[in-house]
Amino acid sequence: MAKPRKAPPASNTPAPAAAAPDTASSGTSSWLKPVQPMLDTIAALPALVRTLLCVILVAILGYFNFVAGEDQPPYPFWDENYHMTSAQRYIDGIAHFEPHPPLGLMLIAVGEKLSGANANIDKQQLVVDKYINGDKMPAGFSFFGMRLMPSLFAAAAGLLFFGLMFSLTGNRLLALLFSTLYLFENAYIVHFRAVHLDSFQMFFCIAALWQFVRLWKREEPLRWMDYAGLGALCGLAIMVKINAALLLIMFPVLYFKDAFTQETPFSERPLDFLLKTGSTILAILVVFGIVFSLHTAIGTKMPDPASSAGKQDLENMSPIYKEYVTQGGAVTPGLVASVGRDYFKFMDKDHLGVPKLDVCKPGENGSHPSNWLWHHKTINYRWDSADGFTRYVQLAGNQFSWFLGLAAVIYSLMLIMNHRLNKLPVSDQKTYTYIELFTGLYGVFMLLHLYLGTQRVMYLYHYFIGLLITYILVVLCWQYLCNLHKATARIRVGSAIVLALCIIGTNQFFLPLTNHQPLTKSQCERRNIFSHIVDCQ
Repeated sequence: MAKPRKAPPASNTPAPAAAAPDTASSGTSSWLKPVQPMLDTIAALPALVRTLLCVILVAILGYFNFVAGEDQPPYPFWDENYHMTSAQRYIDGIAHFEPHPPLGLMLIAVGEKLSGANANIDKQQLVVDKYINGDKMPAGFSFFGMRLMPSLFAAAAGLLFFGLMFSLTGNRLLALLFSTLYLFENAYIVHFRAVHLDSFQMFFCIAALWQFVRLWKREEPLRWMDYAGLGALCGLAIMVKINAALLLIMFPVLYFKDAFTQETPFSERPLDFLLKTGSTILAILVVFGIVFSLHTAIGTKMPDPASSAGKQDLENMSPIYKEYVTQGGAVTPGLVASVGRDYFKFMDKDHLGVPKLDVCKPGENGSHPSNWLWHHKTINYRWDSADGFTRYVQLAGNQFSWFLGLAAVIYSLMLIMNHRLNKLPVSDQKTYTYIELFTGLYGVFMLLHLYLGTQRVMYLYHYFIGLLITYILVVLCWQYLCNLHKATARIRVGSAIVLALCIIGTNQFFLPLTNHQPLTKSQCERRNIFSHIVDCQ
């Protein structure tokens, strides 16, 4: 048996306050009285029904924010010009390489194929190059299919975010209110409803973080299957965009905590470590293998050597890959490994050609990672002017939420330094532990991207995972402060409602820039009231 650990003094770890109920029925303040009967009615429903109602509401909000009208504007912008060509090559069954792993691009192709929106249109022009100009798009092309899967995954990620919030707060109503951080983030909406990869990555990242929290809450030792499941989710996120590899830092942290809950003899610990580590690595490799097997099986046509895209692909195909495409055959593990090597070599070669940040360059859209915290700098994806009005597609975030996240990071760092360096006790050990975990993950994210920023130009949307972590810290800091000051259920719900209303209100203020809605120049300039985010036309 493992040696029992001595419990810490009670004075250093005061018990956290109980989770607030799903309503604020006790001592209702006057401003909550109009909605109190509705809250009481909801509270009387079975827990499963209340959860289902919250899920339905989140799904509805996710649909209207991310899915409805996703075919507008009917023009390609930013990386859509690249990703649509990649998706079309999958639809046409052409063997090819891309700068990003295959999973997100294949999912885009699935949406286009299922929608049938362009079934009767000649889309040959899409596969000639790896980039297509808007004026070369096929006549009558509908963007509904290409944008379908990114927008659906964005909406589904809202459900996962609600689940994560519920796991952290233990309260459905609070989880619903704090889900507005994701659902009404303007930068997420404008970027995720387009033919981009980030909504897929966000979906798998939130799923992985939610599973991490669920595993962390367990008091019994974890099974190897738990590690494998978490590894598979991380592998899926990496197979969309490589920078999701930062999630792998969760595994040593999780095992360190897991090791202290084990009752196995010390002599058996090495085997336990190898089993759980091996299952994690194997799960990631299985995900990689499945994704590249699908990529290999779909691409059975030789690229056109007369096209620009075909020349690039043929130059990077190994003889084994070329032999498979020309002669056919079984998709064997050896073939998949060879194709995977070719693919990652192409990715590495392509990234070497990406320019570095040049702040002196006119019209530079890139930004240094240290500036992302301050919402710098936004990107104008597209603008169209007519009859005195201009419609913008602007990558601009919800500034209230953005700076709320920055405040949460600062407070978290101060709290950790006071506890670790100044040895000040914490009032809520459980919540504080989560704050340490996610602050550490945020630090790893920033360090990774500060390094990547020295290698290539980066953009504001590269901060999306970091922004997600700051939103998790917002909820944790709020919960810590509520427990510190022993806030009543009324105060907890009331403050969460105020925050949610501010988030939604800010979203609506910037929504014209998000949804390509017409603005006069004076109306546009009002959106620069807090900081300059758009060059008004």
